[in-house]
Amino acid sequence: MRPKQAKLNALMPRWYLRSKNRILLVAATIGLLWSISGCGNAAGTTSSKTFSNGSLTGTYTYTLNGSTFSAQGSEPYQEIGTFVADGNGNITGGMDDFMQNLSLSSGPVAGSYSVSGDGTGMMSLNVTRGKIQLAMTLVSGSSLYLIEFDTFASGAGAVVPQNTSAISTPPSGTFVFHFHSSQPNGGALTSVSSVGLMTIQSGIISGTEDVVRAGTPGSYDISGSMTTPDSNGRGTATITDGAGVTCNYIYYVIDPNTLRFLENDRGIQGGGKVEAQNGGPFSNATLKNGFVFSSSGATLSNSFGVNSVGVFSGDGNGYIVSGNYDAVIDGSPVSDVPLGGTYQVSSLGRATITLNLRGLGPLPLIAWMVSPTQAFYLVSTPDRAEDGRLDQQQGGPFSASSLKGSFAFYMFGNDTQTPPIIDRVGVISFDGSTSLTFTNYFVNRGGATAQNGPVSGSYMVDANGRVLASSVGVVNTQVIYLTSNNAGSLILGANGDELAGSIAQQTPP
Repeated sequence: MRPKQAKLNALMPRWYLRSKNRILLVAATIGLLWSISGCGNAAGTTSSKTFSNGSLTGTYTYTLNGSTFSAQGSEPYQEIGTFVADGNGNITGGMDDFMQNLSLSSGPVAGSYSVSGDGTGMMSLNVTRGKIQLAMTLVSGSSLYLIEFDTFASGAGAVVPQNTSAISTPPSGTFVFHFHSSQPNGGALTSVSSVGLMTIQSGIISGTEDVVRAGTPGSYDISGSMTTPDSNGRGTATITDGAGVTCNYIYYVIDPNTLRFLENDRGIQGGGKVEAQNGGPFSNATLKNGFVFSSSGATLSNSFGVNSVGVFSGDGNGYIVSGNYDAVIDGSPVSDVPLGGTYQVSSLGRATITLNLRGLGPLPLIAWMVSPTQAFYLVSTPDRAEDGRLDQQQGGPFSASSLKGSFAFYMFGNDTQTPPIIDRVGVISFDGSTSLTFTNYFVNRGGATAQNGPVSGSYMVDANGRVLASSVGVVNTQVIYLTSNNAGSLILGANGDELAGSIAQQTPP
């Protein structure tokens, strides 16, 4: 079992600690930011094709994180599983694991779904906790964003296809991992962020991690074991680090290179993602040109206290020659801060990065390269537990014409309204010049659900991929950093807003 001091963990709690249900959003945000990245079409392309029920066919894995509401208050939850869509609006099978408070419940999945021509739709699932309604937007037939659309619960998640041919054998190889967790009744100091490298062979785990636990950065060896996945791609894992902290997980195989984890420890909400490493050995030349970074986590004051996005450009020799940084920290925005810095990349893919933020000082990161174009990282300081991902930019320099067409989007977190917890998912259209329209979107504000649109706004794009967008009534200050012409990471950059999300251009089948 995990030691008492380990119970202070809370990987990336992203909701303000004032309410237990807000903690879960940290896990949800990071999970979502990594679940569907780089999806979509080349900007400027259009298609007469539309989505339909047939766009969703096959076996998928999903994650969902949020809170349930009752007269007694709110309780955070985290959920993971699979479902089988028949292309005709029916969910014909699957498996669900639901973790809340002190217990895990598991069981089969059934239900129905309906997809509109613009890719938005609804899904009804009969799972272990009862019948739930999900609002969704398809990026393509192979990925979608979703939010829970119930009066008794609010949450956000992502869906990707499962490669069923890969689920019958144990995972094997060298993987980069990212985990975060939180205690519902803990403060920001109980947050935990960890990234590292693990080798899995014959069910045995070994490796190394970098971690920020209870405000204390550290590095440890790890060891553990995994069971063989069942017919749903579901297995269990146990990992212990050099500090004596043991975590228990349920995992799902997405494909031979990708696993998703749900922490199965009493009173802990957490999980993460594990991806096969490729493209090594690495060096300083790996971090050359532009990389978008996006992360979220806890500060000393709030468990959902920081969301950050930005871009830096490395010279391939250990120096960061340019970049920009945006964040909202404890409700206060930091906007378009220029940066420079240094970095060092080992042959195993561990990178130490120092971002020198003009007027704010240094921000140290530790990253582990998944590939030459992607990494998982954490902020290695004692004042926060913040983590996220790096993605190499493609297609720059950017301009307003880089954003053209229909994009799926999601955003979730907290703001200053009542109730503060809010999720949105839907479609946003960019005209390739200055105008945008939230054409159709769903919103769940603390259990109050609605479908809205169209709502107009404007945007402008810098050459480094920074997008500043505004639409009164939806988001007044939306900051997006483009990883390509068809995808980007976003935060809301106004006072009191603690929301994050992504956009990805839609590609109807």
